Amino acid sequence: MSDKKEQAQEKEQPQEEPVRESPGRETVPAASGNNRFPTFGDLLAMLGIAFAAQILVGILGRIVLAALGSGTPDPVTAPDVVGKTTAVLYLVSMGVTLAAVLYYRHVRGGRGPWARFSIRGLNPMLLLWTFVLIFAVGIALEPLLRILPDFSLDVGRGFWTLLSLVVFAPVFEELLCRGVVLGSLRARYGVTVAWLVSSLFFGVLHVQPVQVVSATVVGLILGYVCLATDSLWPSMILHALNNAAAYLLMILFGAPGDNASTLLIDLVENRTLYGVIYGAAVILSALSGWMMVRTLRRMKPTEKNPLEA
Repeated sequence: MSDKKEQAQEKEQPQEEPVRESPGRETVPAASGNNRFPTFGDLLAMLGIAFAAQILVGILGRIVLAALGSGTPDPVTAPDVVGKTTAVLYLVSMGVTLAAVLYYRHVRGGRGPWARFSIRGLNPMLLLWTFVLIFAVGIALEPLLRILPDFSLDVGRGFWTLLSLVVFAPVFEELLCRGVVLGSLRARYGVTVAWLVSSLFFGVLHVQPVQVVSATVVGLILGYVCLATDSLWPSMILHALNNAAAYLLMILFGAPGDNASTLLIDLVENRTLYGVIYGAAVILSALSGWMMVRTLRRMKPTEKNPLEA
């Protein structure tokens, strides 16, 4: 009789939430159901962290410059100083962003590896094809990009600008967007949702209308190679090459402080030649997009969710 009472009492006792243990850290309750990381609110929170870090670091940077008596550097008379200032502020803001996002992820119960590196991502043919594809989709988007407002600020010239564009940006933005965001979304929702939403996250992170559109589409390509190779190497390399090409165009066709267009539609005067190039770019973009969607859809369920959320 006493055994039956004890069993009844055990059933009446509330079940404790499952906990997840982190080595060397205190246990964190594992989220479940619709509140499991990452939710839509989590994505907004991570974007908010990124924007807040940029704003705060920018304000602090101006205060420091004013205290040193330097003032805001002029992109026309001192493009190298602008480049150095921009690079330092970007490095600090993105370092703070990544650290804060990873802490937020931990607090919300996100787990599993968030940065994967594999030699599969160093396939030369894959890198060549996707690099050409990035140029093709850029050309295909030009009629839209040409009519969108562009409020881009001059980032300067010289070594520090190149370092910021070709090293800092590819590393930090890929770790954040293809590492934390895509990896977390993939673990919970699967490949397709992770591919689309992480690309949009990458685009919105760039704020400016022209860059939002172009970065979102480029993000689809970078996200695809990351998913296909299970590695961040190709997305980092392609990101760096794309930024290096953009910097080269800026150097060749724009002066410091000048927002001269670097769109091919404005650089090629022969309309027939441009029409041929544009048509080829649209065809390549369409065929490649179809192939990417088909490849991702054919991935097995075990490949779609290799991590635990």
